[in-house]
Parts: sequence; structure tokens; C-alpha cells
Amino acid sequence: MSATADSLELSRCEACGARFLPNAGACSHCGSNQVRAYSSPALGTVLAATELTSPAEGWHAPHRLALVELPESVRLFAIVDGALPTSGTIVAVRKDGEVYRARSEPGT
Repeated sequence: MSATADSLELSRCEACGARFLPNAGACSHCGSNQVRAYSSPALGTVLAATELTSPAEGWHAPHRLALVELPESVRLFAIVDGALPTSGTIVAVRKDGEVYRARSEPGT
């Protein structure tokens, strides 16, 4: 299953019901191999955000990061494109290679 621009691919354990970011192998909660991919809306709520003014070499300053919670209670760190969001802001999330990116939704 692949995600679209409006969705993200997540994993769900059929044995215990845990939901998490896709990974290779067994469920990290119960060890079951009954893990299935599914699509989730690509919107989340910012729980916390920070701005690094002196990031590691190779990253542009300022480097903004946010802890985002998806509707299924799955949390992820995302690089913020644009202004630093505040807690409670709804953001659009997309996977960009090996990282997740977040951008504030217009009108929110």
C-alpha cells in the first residue's frame, strides 16, 4: 500500500491493535508478525516545536522541528517547512525520503 499526497502510510498490529510508523519486522509492542500497512490522513496536531539557530553541519539555520500527533495517536518528529508552529496547530505531514516534513495548513 502506498500513501498519497493526502495520506501517510502507517502500520497496525492485528494481534494487539498497536499503531506505529512503518518498520521492518515484528510489532514493537507485542512481537507479533501480524503487521499490516494502512493509510491515514496526513494531518496532525503539533504537541511541541523548537527552532535551532545553530544546527548540525549540513542543515540550514534556522532549523525547525515539531513533535506531531496523528489522529491515530501515532507521534513523529517532523522538519517544519515555514514558520515555527505553536502547540495545537494543525499541520500537513508528508514523508520526504527518510524524514517527515510538516507545514501549517492554510486557514488554520
